[in-house]
Amino acid sequence: MAFLYQTKGPIRDAIERVTQNDAIFVYGISDKKVGGLDVHDPNGNVSPVFPAALTGNLPAPFALEPTGLVGQVGNRMHHKFVVIDFDKPTARVYMGSYNFSSPADTANGENLLCIRDRQVATSYMVEAVRLFDHYSFRVAQQNAATAKTVLMLAKPPRKAGEKPWWEKFYCDPQKERDRKLFA
Repeated sequence: MAFLYQTKGPIRDAIERVTQNDAIFVYGISDKKVGGLDVHDPNGNVSPVFPAALTGNLPAPFALEPTGLVGQVGNRMHHKFVVIDFDKPTARVYMGSYNFSSPADTANGENLLCIRDRQVATSYMVEAVRLFDHYSFRVAQQNAATAKTVLMLAKPPRKAGEKPWWEKFYCDPQKERDRKLFA
């Protein structure tokens, strides 16, 4: 959500409330760090995401990605949408130019559409996960560079007793729920 970092009022309150409910899956990205609302990696760790995390030695087309707006502040994330219940008959997407902010309510000429269609909501959810994974990868790359390690794909077990990388997606209740939700 654009401008979530400066948003106050019922929208911010609702987002803070829903992120505290372990029974509800919440993913999200804001264009700047939001006090009290932090982006979490799929493993549950809080990870700030910034577009400048990957700036050098990148293959095409990633090397062409801009890292900021005017004055290199913020990033190019301009998606403004909320997906609710994508996997249920009550699926809906709220989207448009609306910035989910007080000025959007009181001063700007914004539009906000509600699309009640499960297929459309699922498509938007795929895009939301794609965006989140994109920035999560940036954090992983930045952490690997800081730790002076190489980021690489996990290999299957080779020795008896060695656990496969995917085991946590069947044993950890949160990861199992996520796996089933997106299956």
